[in-house]
Amino acid sequence: MLDTHSIDSASSLLNWSNAVYIGGAVLTFAAAAHVLYEKRAVILGRRARESVIAEASVIGAAAISLIGTIFAVHFGNVVSHLKDVDLAAYQEQARVEIAKANASAAQANQRAQEANQKAQDAKDETARTTRANLQLQNDVAKNKTEARNAEAQLGKQNQETSNFAHALAKQQENMAGEVKVAPVLDASQIDALADALRPFAGQAVIFHSTLDTTVLRLGATIRAALAKASLVSTDNEFMMDLGALYKGVSVAVHDPTNVPPLATALVLGLRQAGITAHPVSIPTVPEGRVAIYLGPN
Repeated sequence: MLDTHSIDSASSLLNWSNAVYIGGAVLTFAAAAHVLYEKRAVILGRRARESVIAEASVIGAAAISLIGTIFAVHFGNVVSHLKDVDLAAYQEQARVEIAKANASAAQANQRAQEANQKAQDAKDETARTTRANLQLQNDVAKNKTEARNAEAQLGKQNQETSNFAHALAKQQENMAGEVKVAPVLDASQIDALADALRPFAGQAVIFHSTLDTTVLRLGATIRAALAKASLVSTDNEFMMDLGALYKGVSVAVHDPTNVPPLATALVLGLRQAGITAHPVSIPTVPEGRVAIYLGPN
């Protein structure tokens, strides 16, 4: 933008030029009036001729008016040019400022779009996190249910193991006592024992027996109950041990801390049938299997 002092100076000179022009015009008018006055004086005979001074004053006033006009036109053009230049500079500065404003607006719009995108991304991430949390809560609830079921099953198994171990401990405490063995099971006792063992259909029971007649007779009735319950008792697992010192009826497992449910059912079923059965652990019994040892009182 042009220096404001230049415009102010040109404007001041223009004012002075206009003043000179007006002053010259006034003097010209006055000189013309004086010349006209002298011409009339000559015509009327008051003077012999016109005054040279009057003519010179007209010329001088006209010259002053001409100089004022020239300077007024010149400085008017200068002021107009300076204003045009100043206007062009102002327009250029305005264009630059508008371009800067447009650039700033574009940047602000870009930042706004980025902020909106980040907000949308955050919203989407929140939705994904919420879905993941819901899925995790469902999984936790499902796992809790499965854990409760497993704990219930484990508690049941532990109770069965505890019952068997308790009976084993009691049997070991009373091993010196005399055992009374029923010679055989009647038909109702066979049916009752078969009903108690039917949930274990398909499993096998190993038999060990002495050669006593009463013992063999009892073993036959027990095997009949097992057959009615669809339990397997193969001939090669029914062993008659010569010279064995088995006493009474014992239900044997490999490990007293890992008792198959069939062993517990056998002990309880035989006792309900009137047979005093003792739970025992014998390392020679295959792990996970159940064996019955029969001997006399």
